[in-house]
Amino acid sequence: MFRRAQQTLVSRACAQVGLRNKATKSGDWMEGPIQFDTNLVHAAVAPDEKSGAVLTPLFLSTTFVQESVEKYLAKGYSYSRTNNPTVTALQEKLAILENGAGACAFGTGMAATTSAISATMQAGDHCIITDCSYGGTNRSCREFFTPLGMEFTFTDFRDVENIKKAMKPNTKLIFSETPANPVLTLCDLEEISKLA
Repeated sequence: MFRRAQQTLVSRACAQVGLRNKATKSGDWMEGPIQFDTNLVHAAVAPDEKSGAVLTPLFLSTTFVQESVEKYLAKGYSYSRTNNPTVTALQEKLAILENGAGACAFGTGMAATTSAISATMQAGDHCIITDCSYGGTNRSCREFFTPLGMEFTFTDFRDVENIKKAMKPNTKLIFSETPANPVLTLCDLEEISKLA
């Protein structure tokens, strides 16, 4: 009992200073910053309380029982297309691995693309986009977003200077797809990110 209480105190202390601890084997605890390779395996993993299973289960349910109308979504899930526990675990793991504030996972690339553009742009805004973007991305920009008053400049992202030349005062988004589909064109995301 004392050892368990001691482990709980260590866990809380580590959490307060931004550190996590992991069980290396039953009863042994290691403290300190967790390395990337360890997070690949352990980040966002919580053993199932009922079975003790360590791996994140695949939740195949499309819908989730709600306690009441008043407490609708209290558990955070209603329909799997919007979210489910498996996707939540993936998003948490990606955020930890990328040192991000959060992450979003989508069922399709076009869902991710549409969400990114819709969330960052509005009428009057400008986007610089790779000229070798996926056909669906290109079509959405030209046929869906442009009529809504958004402006797109398609340019070759292999040379960062092209992106600099395309910048305008109303540029709100630099949108890259790398490796580009279907030609696998690569661009330097680190350098492009510095422009944003």
